[in-house]
Amino acid sequence: MSTEAEYIYLTYLPTSFFKRLIDTWEKTSVELHPNGLLSKENKETTIKLVKNLTESKQKKIQRFAEILNISGLWWDVYHIPKIRPMSHLQNRKKAFDVDKYLKEASAKISGKFTLNELSEHALFIHIEFSSRTARLRRTFRFIYLPSVKKILLEPQELGVEILRNEILPFISNEPDKVSRKPIRALLIKKLTKDYDDPERSFVLSHLKIKVSLETSGIEGLNQIIIKGDNVLRGAETLEQRHEISLKFMNSGPWIGAGTNDFTLEVGKGLQIHRMEEKSLKSIATMLSLL
Repeated sequence: MSTEAEYIYLTYLPTSFFKRLIDTWEKTSVELHPNGLLSKENKETTIKLVKNLTESKQKKIQRFAEILNISGLWWDVYHIPKIRPMSHLQNRKKAFDVDKYLKEASAKISGKFTLNELSEHALFIHIEFSSRTARLRRTFRFIYLPSVKKILLEPQELGVEILRNEILPFISNEPDKVSRKPIRALLIKKLTKDYDDPERSFVLSHLKIKVSLETSGIEGLNQIIIKGDNVLRGAETLEQRHEISLKFMNSGPWIGAGTNDFTLEVGKGLQIHRMEEKSLKSIATMLSLL
């Protein structure tokens, strides 16, 4: 007898991605809310759909979930000045030679390229080195957001080399001009700017402030973190209604900030909390400021 705990892996799958798989496999059109597969609106339907799949397809779903599990991962951001038509990436070869990356390996190794659409705003690129020898296996993950000319890289050995050799020639007309865009305090400040367009506004759920003794005169602290549903509005309301001055908000640079969808931190990069359609759109909007 199965339990809901057995399906917890489904939290890593974007609703739109799962829906496309089911629609393709079952030749149907499934109705799901864009709130997560195990949200109260979707949980019963999602589990029923998975239970009705063949064992091989259930294993494929679990494999996708394993690949898309990016919890706790910090991404590096790269800017692409001139992007190529999507067909160049979609039509590239699925297999490629990996000898140039692991020259000293004696065992047989093969490289495999996989492209999946997460939403209209993002594509997930998964590159895998397969081998019978466990120590030679590698997995490289990338998230491509063509609308804002950005690609996210999971930092690891060979990651940049794989990006430049196996991906950039297919997505950029000028791959040599693609550059890493480190997260800086200036970007975090931009998130607090008031926009006339509500789609370009961000509700911060946490803020990290670096405290410097030289500039603030505060001893014993090196950083302050505040959390809440809307930390900027909360700080403003606290000062207005209770006459409590939160001068520490200006005690140093804002080195970290986040919403329910993502977190930015100077020196670390970008962390993604949800890969639902709305979340990925918010992340793309934020990256357009970089």
